[in-house]
Amino acid sequence: MSERKEEPEMDPNEVPEVVPEKIKSPFDYKAIIGIAILVISFHVITNYFVDPDSSDLIVSIFSFINPLIVAIIGFYVASRYGKSQVFGKANLALAGGFLSIFLAEVTYMLYDIVYNIEPYPSIADVFFFMLYPLLLVYLFLNIKFFIPKLSKKAKVWIAIMPLIVLLGYSILSTTEGEISIFEFDFYYGVIFVYIVTLTLAVAVVGAINLKEGVIGKAWIVLVSGILLLTMGDIWYYNLELFEGYDLTHPVNMFWYAGYWGITYALIKHKKII
Repeated sequence: MSERKEEPEMDPNEVPEVVPEKIKSPFDYKAIIGIAILVISFHVITNYFVDPDSSDLIVSIFSFINPLIVAIIGFYVASRYGKSQVFGKANLALAGGFLSIFLAEVTYMLYDIVYNIEPYPSIADVFFFMLYPLLLVYLFLNIKFFIPKLSKKAKVWIAIMPLIVLLGYSILSTTEGEISIFEFDFYYGVIFVYIVTLTLAVAVVGAINLKEGVIGKAWIVLVSGILLLTMGDIWYYNLELFEGYDLTHPVNMFWYAGYWGITYALIKHKKII
């Protein structure tokens, strides 16, 4: 990866004028292990040591606090870099995506707990969906800056990988129960599964190309977080086909770990650059 100068409007005291090839920034494995322990502990406590009504409320509150924390940190990182095409605008898009998830979780809670209305499908899904277009903006801005020309293999991966996952999801969904490909819920899930796997495919391309670069370690953590969110979302939409989701379902652990992983990646990114 060749050296690349930042945009002239950026404050040189905030961001290096030249982005170095490599920065020594090892993983803090204690933080990663800590995230795993906290996620599992929270799930066990809310499922086995708290009464069901209180558990639903605790999980709902926890579910909207997590993306809100990611959004706040994302906005802080974006403000640090001002109008920079990459570190400013890209992180602004990332923060906006998780702010949308916060609004989605609050809306879901109002439907489910306050008004006792089925929250799926609902307006909350619009907010859930918006995370992924905004994540794609974040990813493409970074990739365009650090990787001016993608290889053909990378482009093929981005095009094919979501279709393979979508095919697997479709087969699993239609053979697992009495769901038909002509049902609304099936297509509703397909839309979400495609956008989340497309986002993951792009993130993986970025991680592979940037793994030895200036933000490589942060990207690996970020992609791991996106992978966990993606797995959670695909599992969730499959569950909703058969009305199998509730607020204490193990799928929540994927989302919590994903949020905390991305939070760690943002903090790491801020320290690197």
